[in-house]
Amino acid sequence: KATVSVLNWVPRPARRGADTPSPPAAQGRCADGMIRTDTTGDRADQPTFTVLDEALIKKCIYVPPTGAEEDKKTRERETSKAAQKQKQEFHEVACLIFSFTGISKIDNLVGFDRLTKLQLDNNNIQKIENLDHLSNLVWLDLSFNKIKVIEGLSELKKLEDLTLHCNEISKLEGMDELMSLKCFSIGKNQLGDLEEIARYLRRFKQLRMLALAGNPCHGKTTSSNYEFKIYSHMGNLKYLDYRLVDPKNVQQAKAEHREHLVSVEEQDKKEEERQRQIRRQLEEEAELRACNCEGVTALFDELIEDGSEAKQITAFRESGVYDETGRLKEILNKYRESFDERLKELVGRMQDHKKVKDTELSDFHETLAVAKDDVDTECKALIKKFEKAKKMVMPRHDGHPTKEERERTEDNDAGVRDLRTRLVQLKERLLERETDQQEAYEAVISEFETNYIALQEETIETINECFKKLQEAEKDYRDELEVAFEEMRGRHQSSVGQEPVGTGLGTERGADWEEDLSSKRTQLESILENKEELDKLVDDSHNARQQKLYAKEENLTENEKNSCAQLIEKEKDWEHQRNRDRICEIYMYCNMIDRLVAVELGESDPLKDDKEFAQTGFAGE
Repeated sequence: KATVSVLNWVPRPARRGADTPSPPAAQGRCADGMIRTDTTGDRADQPTFTVLDEALIKKCIYVPPTGAEEDKKTRERETSKAAQKQKQEFHEVACLIFSFTGISKIDNLVGFDRLTKLQLDNNNIQKIENLDHLSNLVWLDLSFNKIKVIEGLSELKKLEDLTLHCNEISKLEGMDELMSLKCFSIGKNQLGDLEEIARYLRRFKQLRMLALAGNPCHGKTTSSNYEFKIYSHMGNLKYLDYRLVDPKNVQQAKAEHREHLVSVEEQDKKEEERQRQIRRQLEEEAELRACNCEGVTALFDELIEDGSEAKQITAFRESGVYDETGRLKEILNKYRESFDERLKELVGRMQDHKKVKDTELSDFHETLAVAKDDVDTECKALIKKFEKAKKMVMPRHDGHPTKEERERTEDNDAGVRDLRTRLVQLKERLLERETDQQEAYEAVISEFETNYIALQEETIETINECFKKLQEAEKDYRDELEVAFEEMRGRHQSSVGQEPVGTGLGTERGADWEEDLSSKRTQLESILENKEELDKLVDDSHNARQQKLYAKEENLTENEKNSCAQLIEKEKDWEHQRNRDRICEIYMYCNMIDRLVAVELGESDPLKDDKEFAQTGFAGE
C-alpha cells in the first residue's frame, strides 16, 4: 500500500545522448511514479556549474498530466505544458523536478510557499542549503549527488520522505527536527557504525520505510544480525531495504536484545524529558514574546553577572575570604526574591493587557465581517435581479448568437438597449454601495485605532510602573551592598596581619593554589584598603544595573508602540486592498455584460472582441 515510497530498484541503462554509449546504471521507479537513476559513473558527463536561475526553474516546474491529454499528440501536449509552466506563478507551484540538470548549488528558490515536493537527484550538489523557507516541503530527493554532511533541514518540520541515496555521508546528524519523517533512504553512503545508526533513528517514531543497503554497516554483519539490530530499535518499520518486515522477526529481535535495550530505553526517557523541558521553555518564551515580555526572565542574571564591576562583586561574594558571614549572598538572595516578585507582576499585568487587546481586535473584525455580509447580501440581490432581467432578453451567455437567434431578436433590440441602461444603473448603485461601505469601514477603523492606541498607552504605563518598582528594588540592593562592604572593610582593617579563614579557593594546598590565593587577595585587598575605590565599585555597579533596566524598559516601550502601529497599518492596508479589489470586480463584471450587449446589438465583432478581451487579462478572472 503506497502510503510510503517503496523503491524497487532494477538494472536499466542511464538516460544519455542518442549516439553516446551508456555504461550500466541502476534505475528505479518508486510508488509515486518518479524515476531515480544511479549515474555515478556518468557524473563527469554532466554540466559542472549549472546555475539554478528563473529560466531553469520554469523549465523544471512539474505539471501533472490530465486524462484529456492521453488522446492528444505528443507535440501538442508538450506545447501545452510549456505554456502552463511559463504562466504559472511561483507561489502556486507544488512540485519542482531538477533531475539531471547538473546544478551544483541549491539557490534561488524563494517564493515557492506551496512547494511540497522537490526533486534534486542526479546532480553535483555538495551541500544542503537554502531550504529553510520551504516550510511546507513534504518530499525531498537529494539522491545521487556529492553530499557529505546532513545539514540545513531543521526548518522542514513537515518533511515525510527524504532520499539521500548514493552520496558520501558518513554520519547521521542534522535531522533532529524531522519528527514527521516516514520514509528515509540513505543507501550507498559511508555509514559504518550500525549501533550508532539504529540509536539515532530510534527517535523517528513515525518512520515506516528505511533503506540502508550499500553502506559499510550493511556488509560488516550477517543479514540476520543486521536486520535484527534495526528491528530491535525500530519496531514500527514496515519496509527495510525495500522488503516487507515480518512482525515475528521484530518480536524475536526485541527479545534477543532486551538486556541491551533496557539502558537504551532509560536514556531515551531522559532524552524525552529533556525535550519536554525544551518545548516547555520554548512555549513559555513564546507566551512572553506574545505579551511583549521577551527576555525579562534572563534580566536579573544579566544585571548580576555582566560587566567588570559585577564580576568583582561576584569575586568578593564567592571567594569567602572577607565575607565570612555570607552577608553578600544573603542580600543577593533577598534582591532576587524582590526582583522576581516585581517581574511576576509585570508579566501578569502584560498578559492581562494582551487579553484586552485581543478582545478589542476580535470585536473589530467581527464588526467588519457583519457590515461586509450585509452589503454583500444587498449587492448580490441587485446582481441577481439584473441577471434575471438579462435572461429575458439575452438567453445566451457566450456572445455568439446563431443566425436564427439574431433574426428572432431583431425586434427585441429595444429590450437589449434597456438592459444597457439598467446595467449603467446597476454599476452606479454597486459603486455607491461600495463608497458607503468604504466610508463605514474607515469610520470603524478610525474608532478601532483610537481604542487600540488607548490600550497601548495603558500598557506602556504598566511597563513604566513595574520598572519603577524594579529600580526601587535595585536602589535597596545598592544601599545594602554599600553597608555590607563597609562592614567587610572594617573587619579587614582589624585583621591586618592575620591569615584569613575560609578562603574558599580550593581544598588542596599547592603552588598553584598559593599563587591563585595571592593574586586574588592582592586584587580584593587593593579595593578594600581604598574607601574611594570601594565606593566607586558599588556606585559603578549600581549605575550599570540601572542603565540595563532603563534600556530594557525603553526596549519594551518601543516594541509596544511598533506592534500597535504595525497592526493598525495592516488593517488599513487590508481595507485599501479590499476596496480596490471590489471596484475592479464591479468594473470587470459591467464591462463583460456591456460587451455581450454590444455583440447582441451587432455593434462589435465577437471574434475580435474575444482576442482583445483575452489580452486584458480579465478573461481568466
